Amino acid sequence: MVKKLTVTQDKYLFDQMHDRMQTTKGKRMMQVRKSTVEPVLGTLVNFLGLRQINTKGIEQAGKCMLIAALAYNLKKLLKFHTPKVEAAIHRLRKTPRKLAEAAFLGLWTPTVR
Repeated sequence: MVKKLTVTQDKYLFDQMHDRMQTTKGKRMMQVRKSTVEPVLGTLVNFLGLRQINTKGIEQAGKCMLIAALAYNLKKLLKFHTPKVEAAIHRLRKTPRKLAEAAFLGLWTPTVR
């Protein structure tokens, strides 16, 4: 039984990158990437069917990725709700009732302008 270890001519580049990733800045960069880029790529691969791109050439593959990113962003946009706006709308719906109750109790008198 023979074990063979191979070292490529680019090993020094791998070592440089490994050393860079051990620094504080490198660890911070990895945390940012984990929270921004990797979830998007995971969603594209696992849920939007981009395990493989069936196009010829880098330009066509770029177009495919652009359309996939557009689809991802549109899905996020359609799910987007601002709680402050919804709360304001909810308050506005209740306002006439509250004003009517206050007028009924004599706590508020409507002014005509």
